[in-house]
Amino acid sequence: METVDNNIHLEISESLVQIKQYLEKDIENLLQSIQGKDTELRNYKEQLENARTSIEGNRQLINKLLGDLSKLQNDIDWYKRTYERRSFLGTIREKLFRRR
Repeated sequence: METVDNNIHLEISESLVQIKQYLEKDIENLLQSIQGKDTELRNYKEQLENARTSIEGNRQLINKLLGDLSKLQNDIDWYKRTYERRSFLGTIREKLFRRR
């Protein structure tokens, strides 16, 4: 009976060792997976920050271009007022008196 008990204890011990090895390998794999996910997350955060910086730069550029368009539209309006809506003689007189 004692031999049977020893055999059972031995089998249980071997099974526990196998389970422990399996769990250790599984934990190691999970830790590697977590490290990979952490690296991936850092990369995504970096890409997000780069995108935010790019968006901010693009927003500033768009605002500058809108300002430039507004100035150019004002110039066009001035030319229309000056050359299309004024009389020909008034335009010539203005040019002559400006040069002096």
